[in-house]
Amino acid sequence: MADPNSIAVISLGSQRVSGAFFGKTSGGDLILKRYEIIELDGDPSMDVSRVSQLKMALQELVSKVKIKGLKAWCAVPGHPVFSRFVKLPPVHGDKLAQIVEFEARQNVPWQLDEVSWDYEVVSKSDLGEIEVVLAAMKCEPLNEMHQEVASCGVKVVGMDVGPLALYNAFRYSYPDVDEPALIVDMGARSTNLVFVEGDRFFTRNLLVGGAAVTNAIAKEFGIPFAEAERQKRSQGFVALGGAVEDHPDEGVNAMSKVMRNSMTRLHAEIMRTITFYRSQQGGSAPKRVFLAGGGSSAGYIAEFFAEKLKLPVEVYNGLRGVQTDRGVSADAAQVDAPVLGELVGLALRGMGSCPCEIELVPEALAASRDAARRAPALVLAGLCLMGALAASIIWFKSATAVVEERSAKLQGESAQLTKLADDIRQLDARQEALRLRSVQLEQAVTDRSWWAHLLNDLNQQFDNDLIWLPVIEVLKDGKPITKSLWGGDENAPRPAASATGNGVQAAPVYTLRLRGLYRKNDMGEQKVVYDFAAKLAKMDAFDTPDFEKKRDTYVKVDSGVDEERYAYHFEIKMPLRNPLQFQ
Repeated sequence: MADPNSIAVISLGSQRVSGAFFGKTSGGDLILKRYEIIELDGDPSMDVSRVSQLKMALQELVSKVKIKGLKAWCAVPGHPVFSRFVKLPPVHGDKLAQIVEFEARQNVPWQLDEVSWDYEVVSKSDLGEIEVVLAAMKCEPLNEMHQEVASCGVKVVGMDVGPLALYNAFRYSYPDVDEPALIVDMGARSTNLVFVEGDRFFTRNLLVGGAAVTNAIAKEFGIPFAEAERQKRSQGFVALGGAVEDHPDEGVNAMSKVMRNSMTRLHAEIMRTITFYRSQQGGSAPKRVFLAGGGSSAGYIAEFFAEKLKLPVEVYNGLRGVQTDRGVSADAAQVDAPVLGELVGLALRGMGSCPCEIELVPEALAASRDAARRAPALVLAGLCLMGALAASIIWFKSATAVVEERSAKLQGESAQLTKLADDIRQLDARQEALRLRSVQLEQAVTDRSWWAHLLNDLNQQFDNDLIWLPVIEVLKDGKPITKSLWGGDENAPRPAASATGNGVQAAPVYTLRLRGLYRKNDMGEQKVVYDFAAKLAKMDAFDTPDFEKKRDTYVKVDSGVDEERYAYHFEIKMPLRNPLQFQ
């Protein structure tokens, strides 16, 4: 069984993979029991070969630190992690999480379903304004890192971000630092800046690291990256400014100047970040500077930054607040202390609460946690299900006789109710038929006012006394629906509904027929009839498209050439726009 007061940690760097095993005293102090650092070969910016090298380095690390099968916290490097500090208005409770998620969707440069992200409250102002830090990493590289660690037999319980783990370690190891401080963590691929100001912090990743210095040396001397890295570590130092005597070896002297140029570019980025922190984040200028990471071991680098920043600079001691076990070499640990800060921060995450507890959760770890969270409920549900099945079997056997008896009784009642249901259905059908007839009658009563309005509108169309309308009747499909009042249609049968080609009855066509007389006049004889019909065609009640082109279709007029006649017949047929509803 694993010791609850011990924790294994692994830091996944670009150029080195480090791991350690920590214990915890009864007083809450950390004890470093063993640690190991494995260097990776080649240029860290070349990702093609890094996966295979990482796997081999992890296997060697797990074997040397003896943490196979143990639970471990891991830290990912800062350069693949997107971080953003956001200030929010005063909010409380669940609204904070909702607003932070909205800010994450606005700031994270990827879709949220493609990343693992988390946030931490950094500070709260006197006015209630809240500052939070967002951290997000794409799921694919995060899952790959988790898979490589898990494949070595280590049970990953959480994944932290390297700069934030370093911040936690600083707060633990340097509780006496109360002035604003800046930690410059110089890695192989990038440099992490961590500003610490009381309980507040700020981080930024600069894509300038030790590999950039090595590449500059390799380019200057025309040598491979591996040889440039070896020379940098064995003989390299940062050249001092001012009137300083040059190194007697011209090659070393030239290399020191190349390193100074690279550090000068890093210094410029640091100054820009300090300006941004003060102007945009409202922070204070740092009073002390701590150098951490593998780059802090370069010769005269502390003196270089002290000269450039005009601030006291010291090498960060990651083991300042940590006890070392007797099995750990004190001298070796002191040399490696600047690169062990992240491991201490991870140990603090595994042992208890920390100032910053941001965590990036890979998909496999999220699924494992979800399964573990559901396990007790699933076990309890299984037991309940088995108990319910047993109780159901017992109850079923005892209730079978009662159910059969009750079933026979219900069948008799069902027969009686079925007969009543048939009677009710017949009455419902009769009621529905009567309702349909009553609806038609109600509609007919309602339509009486429509006919009154129509006749009134017809009356309004007369401009003179040259026209009389003795007959107004409704035609259905060209046949009168009432007994003919004029002409030879007295014995005509009532029209039946027409049918379409497939046997379905088509909607009938209703037409208003006006028969009348017009008397001789000096206004153009038949023109008075055509003018009257044209006015009728404009009424909303009639559907007469293209009346002027098809006028003879709607109007039939006798010629007024017989001098012995006083009046002449005409007939107007106007299709109704709305058909009659009464059947």
